[in-house]
Amino acid sequence: MIPAKHLLPLLCVSLLLGACSTSNTSKQFIVVPPSESQIESSVKEQVSLALNAFTPVAGQALPNNTVLEAYEARGYDPIWIQDKKINMSIYKLVDILEQSQSQGLNPIHYHAGIIKEYLALKSPTPQQLAEMDVISTIALTSYAHDISNGRYEPQLIDPNWQLDAPSNTWKDLLYLDSATDMVNSLQLLSPRSPQYQVLQKWLVYYQDLAAKESDIFVSAGVPLSLGDTGPRVAQLRARLVQLGDIRFSTRKVNEEQFDARLREALMRFQRRHHLTADGAAGSRTIEMLNVPLETRAKQIAYNLERWRWLPSELEANRIWVDLTNYTVDMHLNGELTSMKAVIGKPDRKTPVFKGLMTYMVTNPTWRVPHRIARENLLPKLQADPNYLVKHGYKVFSSWSIGAKELDSTKINWQAISEDKLAFRFEQEPDEGNALGQYKFMFPNKNEIYLHDTPAKHLFRESDRAFSSGCVRLENPVEFAREITKGSKQYNAMNNSLKNQSNTVISLPTYIPVYLVYFTVVPNANGMLEFRNDVYERDALMEEAMGYSPFRSRDSI
Repeated sequence: MIPAKHLLPLLCVSLLLGACSTSNTSKQFIVVPPSESQIESSVKEQVSLALNAFTPVAGQALPNNTVLEAYEARGYDPIWIQDKKINMSIYKLVDILEQSQSQGLNPIHYHAGIIKEYLALKSPTPQQLAEMDVISTIALTSYAHDISNGRYEPQLIDPNWQLDAPSNTWKDLLYLDSATDMVNSLQLLSPRSPQYQVLQKWLVYYQDLAAKESDIFVSAGVPLSLGDTGPRVAQLRARLVQLGDIRFSTRKVNEEQFDARLREALMRFQRRHHLTADGAAGSRTIEMLNVPLETRAKQIAYNLERWRWLPSELEANRIWVDLTNYTVDMHLNGELTSMKAVIGKPDRKTPVFKGLMTYMVTNPTWRVPHRIARENLLPKLQADPNYLVKHGYKVFSSWSIGAKELDSTKINWQAISEDKLAFRFEQEPDEGNALGQYKFMFPNKNEIYLHDTPAKHLFRESDRAFSSGCVRLENPVEFAREITKGSKQYNAMNNSLKNQSNTVISLPTYIPVYLVYFTVVPNANGMLEFRNDVYERDALMEEAMGYSPFRSRDSI
């Protein structure tokens, strides 16, 4: 909801225009009586006034200097008025702003209604024309920024979300030759990822569906499976049609019969909601079927915003750590290689950020992070003073270089509290080492990296949030081979493994690493995949965005 202090200037402008406007809001080519010098003078006067009145609200407010600098660069010539006529592209701008909800944005941020009030004036004064020009430019600029970089500041929503790659290219459109070119350039600013484009189309589908139809819910009851009959089966079939898992067909079917085609459709639904695809509608499946269309529209909108926090174009060669899918995808040399991953537990979330992988370590020593030492290692030592010896750890007097190695069995661990623990712990390379045989480094403030693990059994789990924050790889051997393929580093890696030596190997080519978090993604068939929100980040998005990205049936 917009704070009351922001509503006053908008309300004042709207009331002023309402008093002097007519009911005719049809598109028209308005002949402007005032001279161009009068309009330019008024534009200069109105820029600072309008910028103060129309400061963007909520989330990441757009710096007003962008608009001011654009007008200064053009000598305060109006953007939307040429040859004493209003440029018709302003109507296209209004249409785009009114449809901004189709991108998961909130139209209220872009002042389309106020611009239309100005356009409805039969004999606007120079001041009114200047106001319209500046407000329209503010709206254009705000939308250009938001569709390119995202409306909201990610770290204000979630401190663990550190991936924000703002671009300034959206500002370039303010320096194009004409308003027409500016408006036409808006469509080029949204993320170019095919996944974003598919998500955006599905958002429109859910918006239209929520506006035109009521949700079809499946009544609670015993699980439904192949061969069952009754009205609940008909509800199940109708819901799967509504959600797109069953395509419309002219073939006559018994709506209340649970047949093989219904079972196949239900299994498709289960797979794209990360459920056990057993083809039976149990309580968990019915719960997912009954998530309202409005809720799904919101989830899609949250993920469109997350895409806008990424660079508009991604590197061809990159490593994509997909946290909600528990996978690591290697996009290298035109090929895709994927493997399972284990990510941080909900109380030790793997952060979202971008790094640059520069080197790897074979047979690594594990220097235990201070938090893990306090929370995990100290309780084990207090229960068993010989724990370090049994598991191949060394303990040093401090974290400083040259710190003295100590005999862990002679330390009174019971007398040490978490806040007083100052020792440094290191686990020697061996088959039980927590990092396994490989550590892949992309230096970052979070001390997060990819690594091997001796706990291979965890990869058999479907939900794999078990680590203390770092990402464990199912097949580190294949990962190491791919990032060193065809280089001298590949031979160095093999030699170090044979010799069981602790070796640092620089990569032949540095590789961008993205740790990303999406709760809705298109699958290979173009259908939406709704994933478990393992870190409960959608709730933070809802609180920040605070609106419904769909039209209600009452509004059409």
